[in-house]
Amino acid sequence: MKIDGVFIFIGYVPNTESLEGLIELNKWKEIVVDKDMRTNVIGVFAAGDSIQKRYRQVTTAVADGTIAALSAADYINNLKKVEAE
Repeated sequence: MKIDGVFIFIGYVPNTESLEGLIELNKWKEIVVDKDMRTNVIGVFAAGDSIQKRYRQVTTAVADGTIAALSAADYINNLKKVEAE
């Protein structure tokens, strides 16, 4: 069988034990986020394979990271505006 590429699957168990009791996790220990990758803790964002989502691949993790970074930047910029007032 000729093969040009392989995707290696390493499992679905997120490494979030250290976050228990700090941010909201679902029953599978995945981080619960909204569409902007915000957690239930103000100013804390999450992205990648540890969040609750259907598909886990590098392409979706990169997109999540972009959304989280831009959302975090907006959060910080809004803090600066409030402090300046």
